[in-house]
Amino acid sequence: MRCNINKNTKQLIITDNLILGNLMREISDIPIIAFQDIHNSYMILKELEKARIKNVTFVFLKSDENKKTEKIINNVYSDLIPLGYNLNIKYIDNLKDFFDEDFNVLYALNEEN
Repeated sequence: MRCNINKNTKQLIITDNLILGNLMREISDIPIIAFQDIHNSYMILKELEKARIKNVTFVFLKSDENKKTEKIINNVYSDLIPLGYNLNIKYIDNLKDFFDEDFNVLYALNEEN
């Protein structure tokens, strides 16, 4: 899923969870690419090449089962940092955080960038 990406986009969020991607898209019109499942770093690299955006934040749900994704992200980091990309990783504890009035996940993501 690719949403709200245009020629003026300066910051992009990438996630490996379509539910998380849809929540972020519904709450705010932030530019986002959401994958159903990331199998290798090439998938991410090709999407970033198409988007031509150098500021990227990876957003993932915290999970002990997310080791494969962490390895792929480490590979992406080693490939993209030498090319001048500005990369960040943010973890979200629980999807319920999006519905908690006292905790605005997207505000926190945008403030830290």
